[in-house]
Amino acid sequence: MFNQILQGAAISALLVATPALAQSRIDRARTAVTEATAKVDAAQTAGASTYAPEALARAQESLRVAQDQLARDHRDSTINEAHRASGLADQALAEAVRNKTAQASSERERAVAAEAAANSAAADAAAEREQRAAAEASAAQAQNQAAMANQQAAAAQQEAAAAQAQALAAKELSTTVTTTTSAPVRSYSSKKTVVKRTTKKPATAPAARTTTTTTVETKGN
Repeated sequence: MFNQILQGAAISALLVATPALAQSRIDRARTAVTEATAKVDAAQTAGASTYAPEALARAQESLRVAQDQLARDHRDSTINEAHRASGLADQALAEAVRNKTAQASSERERAVAAEAAANSAAADAAAEREQRAAAEASAAQAQNQAAMANQQAAAAQQEAAAAQAQALAAKELSTTVTTTTSAPVRSYSSKKTVVKRTTKKPATAPAARTTTTTTVETKGN
């Protein structure tokens, strides 16, 4: 009799617990689907559609299956598929964050490289400007030196012309003086002319005769 009472109590408890257990399972299924939906939405918000499109598509497909199972009141399959959708959504989210971070890092590296290239180009342009300025300065200096050389050459030509004119004038003056003073020198020879004078005494004194000889030396042409 006692055993029958116990069996009846157990059956009554089972009948009471079965609806509560059934209610708990449907709540779990709904909760699982809700959680999976939130995770899929989070992955999509994080950019999984751009940075992890394949993983997001798998999570979305699994969520769609879980929702379909829930609508058919397949609680266990709903829970399982919802958990699978949650896991795929987590993977899609992680992949999206990783790819997005890698792309951002790559973009930063490209930006740094572009900035470095721009700085290098600016430095090259500045160096080229300096070289061009130096070349222009050198060309101007060369032109100035050439102008000075031309001036010196012109001055030297003028000096040479003046010296030549002076030499020519000196030569003409020397020729004039030579012509004036270079008359042929006549040789002079000494001639002796003997003049004999004879003095005759008057006849009254015939005995005495005196002869005087005068020698005159003359220079002739």
